[in-house]
Amino acid sequence: MPPVLQEGGTGRRGRGAVHICVVTASGVRSLSVEAARHTLGSSSDIVWIDFGHEDREGTCLLTDLLGAQPDDVDDCSNRMPVPKLHAYADHYYSAINGLARGEDGRLYFQPLKIFFNTTLLITVMGPTSTALTPAAVHHDLTLIRERLATGGLRPGSAFELVAAIRLQMLRTQQSLVTEAATRAAELEKSVMSIDPVKAEAVLNDLFSLRHDLQTIRTNAAQTHELYVHLIDTLDSQEALMRLDVRRLNDLRLGFSHLRNTVDLEREYLQEVLDLLQTRVSTELTRFVRKITAWGTIGIAWTVIVGIYGMNFDDIPGLGWRFGYAVAFGLMAVVGFVLAVMFRRRGWL
Repeated sequence: MPPVLQEGGTGRRGRGAVHICVVTASGVRSLSVEAARHTLGSSSDIVWIDFGHEDREGTCLLTDLLGAQPDDVDDCSNRMPVPKLHAYADHYYSAINGLARGEDGRLYFQPLKIFFNTTLLITVMGPTSTALTPAAVHHDLTLIRERLATGGLRPGSAFELVAAIRLQMLRTQQSLVTEAATRAAELEKSVMSIDPVKAEAVLNDLFSLRHDLQTIRTNAAQTHELYVHLIDTLDSQEALMRLDVRRLNDLRLGFSHLRNTVDLEREYLQEVLDLLQTRVSTELTRFVRKITAWGTIGIAWTVIVGIYGMNFDDIPGLGWRFGYAVAFGLMAVVGFVLAVMFRRRGWL
């Protein structure tokens, strides 16, 4: 018997593990491959098979149990930056990315491929970034398993289970946007209080947050367009396996709302960036004004010194006993007058 799904389990998955369970009206139980074949042929219960992209036994099940297309099977071993959805008369294939935060603090895609018909669901995770921990990679699926194990989720078909998984991915991304909004508000406070000369650290945080929002926005927009296309396809092609359009519309609207929310947060973040840029520019202008004011005072002193430093025999005051002191006094008076004038104008 191959490794099986532990209900509600959240531990580290081993390479090559195929997790199989059957979802019934009374609960969830683990199955072997042979028991899954028998269940699919004799009942209307939902069989869920989950494995990693490197699992050869699981890949064979895609063809044996579902009749998946070769190109779709090949996609399981590739990273899919752009979502895919293929509709057939007897099953569907979709590759839609979730999002998770890696150990380095950046957001990475969770490439989840899903194959399903009426009673069979096969999920294939990966390939994923090495920056993601196993818990982060399987976060969304783990929450769905826990809901199934506790009775919080009782899908009536494999499509309803797929919709629950995609909805959980949507909720995770909504949580990431909420986290980003909190970070943006904190960064705005930092921008208002930090010395603009020392704003480089805040600027790095702002650009990191902008990257997160851009990642979420791109994924949400692509997923939204995919669901729009699927709904249009179902309306135009009668030969396809029928789906609950109401649930598809819920997902479409959910990702549309997510995209619009991210757009608003990006605008807010841009205002924070503009505020930081304004403060830095203002500080630079103040610095230039100060340099200009002190430079003007220095130029006045240079003029006085230059006049009395000319090499002519008949310069007035060269033989005067107090000439040296008067020259310094004149420089001090001119400097004082200019300093007062610049101070009143706010340059010093």
